[in-house]
Amino acid sequence: MPTRSPIIAFLVASPFELLDLTGPASVFAYATVRDRPYYSFRILSTTSGDTVKSMGGIFIADTCTFSDYAGPIDTLIVVGGLGSVEHQASDVLEWLRKRAPRIRRIASVCTGAFLLAASGLLDGRRVATHWRYCDLFASRFKSLKVERDPIFMKDGKFYTTAGVSAGIDLALALVEEDLGHSVAAAVARDLVLFLRRPGNQAQYSQLLAQQEDIDANGMRDLPVWTRSNLARKLDVSTLAKVVSMSPRTFARRCQSQFGTTPARWVQSLRVEAVRQQLRV
Repeated sequence: MPTRSPIIAFLVASPFELLDLTGPASVFAYATVRDRPYYSFRILSTTSGDTVKSMGGIFIADTCTFSDYAGPIDTLIVVGGLGSVEHQASDVLEWLRKRAPRIRRIASVCTGAFLLAASGLLDGRRVATHWRYCDLFASRFKSLKVERDPIFMKDGKFYTTAGVSAGIDLALALVEEDLGHSVAAAVARDLVLFLRRPGNQAQYSQLLAQQEDIDANGMRDLPVWTRSNLARKLDVSTLAKVVSMSPRTFARRCQSQFGTTPARWVQSLRVEAVRQQLRV
């Protein structure tokens, strides 16, 4: 373990998205070496004061104004939220440009990419942000190569992510870079994450889209159950039993909910699973 813990600094423009900060921070907090925390944290506000305010009205204290912090930064993470989408003060952007050469890794979570891009540090790079903001992002920063699908991107020492929970996926990837696969996997288990997602996985999966469109409770749980049991024989009788329907009733419901037959629906989930594995 190093004599001094690598410092993760979160640059926050209020109001910010709470999970963009707390999600990655939780991942880093669970990363340990010899039962001791590996990382230390600093929260840097783009405005004066010792608190930052989330979009939900929750305040986090013990922060520092960015310009008052002169300590080391191993990894800088620009947090997303409405505050980051707004145009930033010139002194914040100048601070980013001056500090960047002395920072090992620089990342943004979700719409934090707006603040980071405004500094010019991402010019000419491939970047990601929340799918809902891709058009605005691309129109405001025309020198960037906006990738609409991946949940996070790496270009040199710069990392950008898709929306909100993608910051957790990025943080796990950074922990794996620093401490290896076994530590990152242990953190994922401790946080009870359903799946560790690779960066090039699509932001908006077929599975999520199907769950949104289902109105019956039994059918709503079926896509996740099926995705977790693709190695099994998944005929009409098996699927119908899972949702407590007769095979004939289930076949009709499958057609109405998914617009296809049970066999073709299962095949589509298997194809998506293979595509995700090929991207890893």
